[in-house]
Amino acid sequence: MPAGAESRLVIVSGAARGVGLGVCRQALAIDPASHVLCTARNLDQAQGLAADLNAKYGPPIRAHAHQLDVTDEASCVALADALKPGGSLDSIRDPSSPLALVNNAGVAFDLPWFPSPWPADAASKTLDVNLFGAERLTRALLPQLLESSDGRVIFVSSGGGRANMARMTEEQRTKLLDDELTWGDIERLTEQFTKEYEEAARAAIDDEGKAKKDAKQLPFLSPSGLWLQSYGFSKACIGSYCGIIARQNPSLLSMTCSPGFIATDMSSTYAKYDELKTVDEGGGVIAWMASEDKDKLQSGVFYQPDRKAVGWVADLN
Repeated sequence: MPAGAESRLVIVSGAARGVGLGVCRQALAIDPASHVLCTARNLDQAQGLAADLNAKYGPPIRAHAHQLDVTDEASCVALADALKPGGSLDSIRDPSSPLALVNNAGVAFDLPWFPSPWPADAASKTLDVNLFGAERLTRALLPQLLESSDGRVIFVSSGGGRANMARMTEEQRTKLLDDELTWGDIERLTEQFTKEYEEAARAAIDDEGKAKKDAKQLPFLSPSGLWLQSYGFSKACIGSYCGIIARQNPSLLSMTCSPGFIATDMSSTYAKYDELKTVDEGGGVIAWMASEDKDKLQSGVFYQPDRKAVGWVADLN
């Protein structure tokens, strides 16, 4: 059954597993009028997830599927086009009905418990998905989010982003927290980060790709004052981009959050994996951000798993 004018559509990138899967489940569970659009690089996986969700939460059919690769500009545009009048997905929402975008797709190659040496291409690969992928998708869907009666952009982040912000120098941190910051400024900072990260990573390995005994291994503070851990840096930058979207589009809710420390493929080698939260617990705070009354939420902020808004910089003391 098509979503009615009062139905909210929640679009989730990276929905096939992990936190994205939890978001889809919780969005349908807590709001019986909502629909979810499950996206993944593999269409079969997205369709399989939608079928499972409809079996559990339907009828009516409230879960839908579409292919999406956030590293591909054309793929992001194709999703946006599919939702326009006359597109393949135009029947699942009215153009003015509530719309929430959950930028969840993410990768990690240098989490703190990952063994050294970290790969030199970790920075470029991480930023391409976690930061630039979120920007590509948000930009493609921004006209429809602005047309919606209740448009929301949710960036799935991590406490690691706030920690990375704390570990960089005050000079670099001030740049990312500046209210005059532009997307171009973020792009230039990522270029500097990637250059320094790659140089440091290559200096730390021998000709066989193994860690040099006396070499300084990542992470550490770069010459320009950036903390060289790309996962955390990508999340620090996504918080700054969230602020840009909030300032430039006051009719939208633009929010960032940490779902908590969640048991996913990304955390599977963590020593205390069995003690981590489930994907449904992690998805709960994000689904809440997508469905809570607009007047009860703040734009341009970072929400913790306990649903409280905090500053962009962690207190590491």
